[in-house]
Formats: sequence, C-alpha cells, structure tokens
Amino acid sequence: MNKKIDTEKVKKYMNRKILLGVSSLLICVALIAVCSFVPFIIDPSRWQTTEFLTDELIIVAIVIFAMVATMFIGQASNAQNENSNLAKSRVSFFASVVKVVNINAFNQWIRKVMQPNDIQNMQQRIMRQVGIEDFSVLKLEFAEIKALLETPQKYGDRYYKGLSQKQIDTIIDIKNGKYKVVLVEPEYYLSVKNLIDPRTITERSSKEGLKKGLYLTRSIVARVVLTVITAMIFASLMRDLGAEGDAAEATLKFISRLWAMISSSFMGYIVGCQINDIDAEYINMRVTVHNMFLQDKDFKPIDEQEEAKQEFIERVKKENVLQLTHTDEEAPKVEEVKGEEKIESEEEIKGE
Repeated sequence: MNKKIDTEKVKKYMNRKILLGVSSLLICVALIAVCSFVPFIIDPSRWQTTEFLTDELIIVAIVIFAMVATMFIGQASNAQNENSNLAKSRVSFFASVVKVVNINAFNQWIRKVMQPNDIQNMQQRIMRQVGIEDFSVLKLEFAEIKALLETPQKYGDRYYKGLSQKQIDTIIDIKNGKYKVVLVEPEYYLSVKNLIDPRTITERSSKEGLKKGLYLTRSIVARVVLTVITAMIFASLMRDLGAEGDAAEATLKFISRLWAMISSSFMGYIVGCQINDIDAEYINMRVTVHNMFLQDKDFKPIDEQEEAKQEFIERVKKENVLQLTHTDEEAPKVEEVKGEEKIESEEEIKGE
C-alpha cells in the first residue's frame, strides 16, 4: 500500500515538472515568434523610465489579481469533481472515521503509542544519517557518550564502538532536544479541517498549514517574477516606425498585459487544484492513522481514573527526583560547615 502511495506521489511530481517545462517552452515559442516576424529593436534604457515602472506595477497587480481569483475557482471546481484527489480522500476519511468508536482509546493510542514511536523513529533516522546503528547509545549519560570519542567502551554488559566527533555531537544534540517534533492534538486526526517523505506522520501533520502557505507563496512569487521578466523584454522592444511608434508601443503593452492575465489565470487554476491535492494528502494521512489504530491489537486502553492515577504517579516521581537533586546540591555545603566547626572545636581544646 505504501509503495502504491509513493508511486502516485512520484507521478504527481513528474506531472508538475512536465507542466512547468511545457509552459516554459510555450513562452519561448511566443517570444521567438514575436521577435522573428516583427523587426524590433532592443532598447534597455527604457527600463529606467517612470513609464516602465508604472507598467510593471500594473502588470504585477494584474498577475496577483488574476492568479488569486482563478485559484479560488480552481479549488472550488476541483473539490466538486468526484474524480479529484480531494473528493476521493474525503470519501475515504468519512468511511474510516466512523470505525473509530472509542474516542478516548484513540486519544490514548495517539499519545502513548504513535507519537512516542514517531519521536523514536525520528531520532533513529537522524542517527542513521551519521552512520550510527546502535541506537541504545542514546540511553548513555553525557560523560559516557563523550568517552566514546574514537575509543570503544564497555558499559554494563554492552559493548559500544568508538564514535567520531560528528556522531557524538549528533547524539548530544538529540538528548538536548535540538531535534523536536511538534505534537498535534489527537482530535486533529478525527476531523477534516511531496514526494516520498522520510518524516513520520507526527512530524508531517504539524506542518500542514506551513506547507500550504509556502507552496502558495512560492507559486505566486515565481509567477510574478516570470511575468515581470517577460514584461521587461516587451517593454524594451520598440519599432523604428516614426509616427506609428506610439501605436506599436500601445499594441505591445496590450499584448504584455493580456499575456500576464491569461498565463496567471492558467497558473492560478493549477495552483488551486494542487492546494486541494495537498489537503487530500493530509486527509489520507488521517485515514492511515485510523487504520494503524484499528490494527493495533496489543494496545489496551485504560479508563480515565487509571489514567489520572498514572499521571499523578509520574508527577510524584518528578518531584522526588527534583527534591533529591536539590538535597545533593546542598549536602556538600553542610558537610563543609560541619568540618569547619569541628576544626575550630579541636583548636579550642588544644588551646585550653
């Protein structure tokens, strides 16, 4: 099933690359046609005029307006299409979420099974990237980890290979919490609100809004830059036609602005559909989580009273650890004071 999903993601990515390549080729063909059949003269000095800046601002406004407007049209049209990824994923979600009958058990499974496993998998993935295969090294104390620098060691009944400085730094960063996973609430997976991704579901779920925002920003900026460059080329073209120069310039402005609107509208529609595909991707992840929960026969949920009891025990343990740590820090000071008192008393006795 995972291979099938990964194959579909690869196909989507390749289709987008093909679309981008074809669009670029069409733009090149249009420019070649204009420059080949009409004798224009390139005049870059026109870029420094106030008229050019005004034209560019108008074109940017046209691009943003056309793209945003057609993006909403694309989203709405794609959502109503029964064969779209978003429509299919919604059907799968609503068919899956009704199977999660025990909401409290599902919430416990998310917090106690899936999220801890995802955090562990994330840590192991980072260690594997620097060549660490013995993940038990993460349980060692900081001094023990540093002692492994190019030197094999034995701690307890386990043997550990020597590590490089980079590997040791990575382990210490993990223990210090440098690599964090933003946990989402279990309710996220019960409501509908790239390529092969090595990140866990917990990592990816926390980035849903960020991914859509970055994709939208990147698409708009790319479209604006491409259109501005095209407009600069059009603006620098002028025909040596004497009195007909004004008419030719007006025609170029019209063609430039019309091209900006048409190409941006096309791009906006595509972006709207692709945003729906991103939504579909995250909905499918929710369905995956539902199936993982339903297939986990080893997990036994507890009632709220037992859960509250466990939380209370954990709190008491933490408080006891803090209290012991505080006592150990103060202990040397007390002994030191007692030692000073003892020395003074001995000197007094000798003096007497």
